[in-house]
Amino acid sequence: MCGDLKTGHLLRASPVGQFWAQVAGSVLGIWLSVGLFVLFAKAYPCLVDLEQECPQFGMPAVAAWRSIAIAVTAPELPIPPTAGYTAIGLAILSAITVFVKYRFVPEKYHVWIPNWNAIGLGFVVPQIYYPLAMVIGAHVAYSWDKKWPKKWEIWGFALSAGLVAGEGMSGVLTALLVIVGAGGEKWGSAVGCPGFEYCG
Repeated sequence: MCGDLKTGHLLRASPVGQFWAQVAGSVLGIWLSVGLFVLFAKAYPCLVDLEQECPQFGMPAVAAWRSIAIAVTAPELPIPPTAGYTAIGLAILSAITVFVKYRFVPEKYHVWIPNWNAIGLGFVVPQIYYPLAMVIGAHVAYSWDKKWPKKWEIWGFALSAGLVAGEGMSGVLTALLVIVGAGGEKWGSAVGCPGFEYCG
C-alpha cells in the first residue's frame, strides 16, 4: 500500500480518495486473491507441491524468499561460508557508501554514487529478464524525461503503473490459457531461449 500511495502522490491523486480506494480494493482483494490462487494452483500444480520445479511461473520474490526460508531453517547451512562473508562485506560497503555520499560527496555528484538497493535487487531476482526490463525501462524513462519533461510529468508514472498492472493481468490470462490447453508449452516458441523447451 505504501507503493500505491507513492504512485498516487506522483500522480497528484487525493490521499483521502486513495485511502477509500484501498479499503474497497482490500475488501474485494480478499475474495479475488483466493480465487486467483486457486486459478494459478490449477494451472501450475508446482505452486502447492514444493517438491516440483516450477519453471513456467518463476515468481522472483517468492522464489528468493523461499530460498532464504530454506537456508535459515535447514540443520546445516546450504550455502558456502564465502557467500555469507560476501553478504556481510556488501552490507558494510553499502553502509559506508551511504555515509560517504551524504558526508563528503557534493550533492551534484550524488547521481554517480551506486544505488545498492537496485544492485541488491538484481542479485536477488533469479530471472535475468526482470533486471533487463528494469534497465530498459529506466533508460526509456530517462530519455523521455530529458526530451519531453512536461509530457513525462503527465503520462510517465501513469503509463509505468499501467504497464506493471498489465503484466499482472497477462499472468492471469496466461494461467487461463494453460488450463484450457492453449498455453505456451503447446503453442509457444523456444526461439531465443537456448536450452529450454519453452521460455514463457
